[in-house]
Amino acid sequence: MASPANTEGTIATAPPTSGRVQRSRVALTRLGSTYPYVITTVGLTIVFLITCYVVGGQIGIPVRDPEGTLLGRRMISPILLMFLFAMLDSAYRAARIRRRGSREPLLRLTWRTFVDRWWWKRLVLATLGFLSFAFTYLAYRNLKSFVSLINYRSYDQEMLAIDKWMSFGHDPAQVLHDALGTGFMAYLLSWVYLSYIPLIAVFVSASLAFMERMREAYVYVASMMWCWILGTISYYAIPTLGPFASRPSLFANLPATNVEKLQRSLENTRLELHSDNIGRDIVGGIAGFASLHIGVVVAILFLMRYYRKPALVWATAVFLVPTAISTIYFGWHFLLDDLAGFFIGWVSVLLGRATVYPRLLLVWKRGGQAHTRSKASTARV
Repeated sequence: MASPANTEGTIATAPPTSGRVQRSRVALTRLGSTYPYVITTVGLTIVFLITCYVVGGQIGIPVRDPEGTLLGRRMISPILLMFLFAMLDSAYRAARIRRRGSREPLLRLTWRTFVDRWWWKRLVLATLGFLSFAFTYLAYRNLKSFVSLINYRSYDQEMLAIDKWMSFGHDPAQVLHDALGTGFMAYLLSWVYLSYIPLIAVFVSASLAFMERMREAYVYVASMMWCWILGTISYYAIPTLGPFASRPSLFANLPATNVEKLQRSLENTRLELHSDNIGRDIVGGIAGFASLHIGVVVAILFLMRYYRKPALVWATAVFLVPTAISTIYFGWHFLLDDLAGFFIGWVSVLLGRATVYPRLLLVWKRGGQAHTRSKASTARV
C-alpha cells in the first residue's frame, strides 16, 4: 500500500508534454478566433492536395512539380512582384501622410510605413495566402494530368454536334476565321490568350499587397483556388480534348502563332505522358470542358465588382470579350465550355467569399428573414 507522501507525489507529477499540449491548444484556439479565414483557406488547400495524392496513388503516378519550376524559380517572380506592390502601396500611403503636414522625407517615411504595415503578421498571412494558391494550382495541374490516364472517354464528338446546333449548322471556329481573317487578328488574339497566365500571378500578388485588410485579399485567393477545384471537377465530369485536337483540319490555315506552338507542345507532352508516365517528371493534360480562361476572367470581374472597383470591372469586361473569342478561334474550347466557364467563375467567387467568411450563409439567411419580416410589417401598416 502506497504511503500518503508517495500518493501525493504521484498525483502531483504530470506528463512532461501536457504543458506544451495545453499551450498548443490555446494557440490554435486563438488562431481560429483571430484568423479563421487562414484555417479555412489552408484547410481547403490541404484537402485538395490530399485528393491529388490519393488519386495519384490509386493509378500509381507520383505528384510532380509542373515543369519542375512551380515550387522553384517560378515562385520568385510573383513574390518579388508582391514586394514591389507593397512598396508602391507604402509610397502612396507615405505621400498621403506628407500631404497632411508631415515633414519627414518621403523615402524614409515610405520605408517606415512599409515596416509598420508589413510587420511579421501581415507578412506571414500574405505568404500563407500565396502558398495556398500555389499548392492548389500544383494539385490542379497534376489532377488535370491524371484525367486521360483514368478510363478516358472523350466527349468531343458530342460537343462538336452541340456546337453546330448552337451555331445553326456552322462551325463556330470557321465562322470566326471567315469574319476576322487569319492574319493580324490571329497574332493579336494569340497575345490576348497567352497573357492570361502572367495576369493571374499579377492579380494575386496585387491583391495580397494592396488590400487594406488581409482578409479581403484572401477572398481573391480563395476564389482563384475554387476556380482550379471546380475546373478539375468539370474535367473529370466531361473529359474532352477540344476542337484543335479532335478536329485539327479546322485550324490548318491559321498562322504559326505562339498559341499554335503551345498546342503542339501540349499534344507532344500528352503522348509522352502516356508512353512513359512513371519514368519522367511529366505533367501534361489537355482539357476542354470547362474553359478556365473564361472562368478565371469572369471571377476577376465579379471580384472587382465585390471590391467596388468600377474601372477595373469595365477593364476586365473588355478583356473578357477577346479572351472568349480566342478560345473558340484557336479551337481550345467548344461553345458550351465557355458557358460552363462563366458559371464556374461566378460560383467560385461565391464559394471564395464563403470560405473566408464562413458565416456568410447565415448572414444571408438572417437577411432574407429580416426582409420577409419587413415586407410583412409593411403590409400590416
